[in-house]
Amino acid sequence: MDITKLDQKNKCTLAIRLAEKASSYLQERNAKRLINEAIEIGWRWVHTEEISGEVLYDFLDNEENGFTLFQETEKDERIVRAWDCIIDAVAYVSRAAYEKEGIKYLPEPVEIVDDNIFTHMIQSLILCDNMEREYIENEYQKCLEEVE
Repeated sequence: MDITKLDQKNKCTLAIRLAEKASSYLQERNAKRLINEAIEIGWRWVHTEEISGEVLYDFLDNEENGFTLFQETEKDERIVRAWDCIIDAVAYVSRAAYEKEGIKYLPEPVEIVDDNIFTHMIQSLILCDNMEREYIENEYQKCLEEVE
């Protein structure tokens, strides 16, 4: 899979689709509600590019219920991997939103995000279940077709 063949919009689309799939491994209701909200905002950004990167970043690094806090308290390794994928995806779309806004100084966790994060995102989802390889490839192909 060559992520560089996708444009920015389709990279964000792929990231969100992977996060949606990863969220299916989580059961905790408050976490699911927040993930669904982040995904909805991510989709809104993909379609309008009018959402602030800060709005998405807040899902990651919120002192009360940030995604990183949920992940840190998780004992089940599969769920930790699902969180990895979700966090990577939200961070990726957040960075794209920040860049679109022209923000020069990004929060440190977002500053280090680039296309290489897809390797980790994909590996994390596959570690949830090896059967996800087919889903990932199908979603990548859909995004690729939208570019061509």
